[in-house]
Amino acid sequence: MADVRDGVGVYLSVYLLTVRNWQPDEIGIVIAVPGLVGILVQPPAGALIDRTKYKRWLLVVASVIIALCCLMIIVSSGFWPVLISQALVGLIQSVYAPAVAAITLGIVGHSLLSKRIGRNESFNHLGNMLAAIICGLIGRFISYEGIFYFSIIQCVLLIAAVFVIREKDIDHNLARGAGEATQTTDVAGVKSLLSNRNILVFTIAMALFHLSNAAILPLVGQKMGLVDKQNSSLYLSAAIIMAQGVMVFVAKFAGTAAENGRKKVLLVAFLLLPVRALLFAFIDNPYVLTGIQLLDGIGAGLFGVISILMIADLSKGTGRFNLLQGVVYSAMGLAVSLSSILAGFVVKNFGYPIGFVTLAGIGGLGSLFFLFVVPETKDIATTQQVDKHSGTASMHDKDTVRQMAADKAGI
Repeated sequence: MADVRDGVGVYLSVYLLTVRNWQPDEIGIVIAVPGLVGILVQPPAGALIDRTKYKRWLLVVASVIIALCCLMIIVSSGFWPVLISQALVGLIQSVYAPAVAAITLGIVGHSLLSKRIGRNESFNHLGNMLAAIICGLIGRFISYEGIFYFSIIQCVLLIAAVFVIREKDIDHNLARGAGEATQTTDVAGVKSLLSNRNILVFTIAMALFHLSNAAILPLVGQKMGLVDKQNSSLYLSAAIIMAQGVMVFVAKFAGTAAENGRKKVLLVAFLLLPVRALLFAFIDNPYVLTGIQLLDGIGAGLFGVISILMIADLSKGTGRFNLLQGVVYSAMGLAVSLSSILAGFVVKNFGYPIGFVTLAGIGGLGSLFFLFVVPETKDIATTQQVDKHSGTASMHDKDTVRQMAADKAGI
């Protein structure tokens, strides 16, 4: 699912600029739409995943729709068809991350979650790296439209992979962060989640991270396209390949390092953001721009693992894991959309250097907020402590059994 859930991701930005000759502000609006739609659907999508036992089928249906959206981009050149396709991407991609995280938790439990999420993210980044290699070659030697056809093929392969997962291996109570005795009706709403200060400040920090980070790579792609239109897809692919290659190893490390605390690991990702944006602001050489993406590999590799673990920490024992994922991803989606719109406006009126400096300033603010306001979440006492039901104990018991079985199997 690595390269599927974003609906061709950053390549759409370069495609619209270099092939369709769109203006930066139009591109910013289209790129922002998935995030705007995700703001509305992420919380209910999380609540649905908490309740449903058809998590695998949600991934299948989502992949079919993403494939159709890629096809729509190929056959339609107008603003509105592309806008509609990206709105559908925003509606559907909200399913991927929480569904896979839920299935993972339902299979391994909390005690093995950090190592398994690290492993998940390593494979995720490996998939992105391989996809970027193929997309770069397709865009350079065939056509940019070929990248969208390749994404359709990926959707088909994802559907096949989903059916390899055995339904009987998924504990759906554990998959929503609950124990066997916790009832579905105990799942709290958004208001209850946000009444917890730790959850609120964590959500704000995640939004600030994406407000700074989301527009950086699309802007870099546009900058490369203006410097060397013919080879822009190769430069962009090289940047993604290098970053994703780093992420494969960083994600594995993050899963292990997180056992000694989440915050200090994620703080590194926050601090790298403003540094990376400032470097992009004042450098035009496409080879150097490509190399700077190594910093994104470190930051994103850490973020992808630790953010999920912190959400699991904050919702442990409540039966609210996927709902909380939805709330946090909704805030992140809002930030992604605002980032694209803000960057498009600033670049159009003041140029690319000022656009990157603006994003760097937001990244610095987010780093300070995370450092001084967000608490360490490993073993934190959160809302589950006020839950009077016996689900928490049941979940812990089940985690212990799973850990013993894993130790016996040598995992």
